Amino acid sequence: MTTAPADTSDSSLAGARAWFAHHGLSRPRKGWRLTGVTAGIARRFGLNVLVARVAVVVGVLVLTPLLYLPLWVLMPKDAPDQQDG
Repeated sequence: MTTAPADTSDSSLAGARAWFAHHGLSRPRKGWRLTGVTAGIARRFGLNVLVARVAVVVGVLVLTPLLYLPLWVLMPKDAPDQQDG
């Protein structure tokens, strides 16, 4: 029994996966390290896999503080009468 392919406009996990597949983004079965996401992106956009992996690591190291610091400054502390938990 086969199932019909998911609609790319469907707001479900199957629809999201269909959208990614429609746009040429899929995780390879071979040649991946952790989950294959970066290898799939590199393959889709014609990048060297090592360059893509280095870009992801640098991106995480740079963007994490850039997102965390403004939240640290903007997020207020608990009120003095609030207890943890």
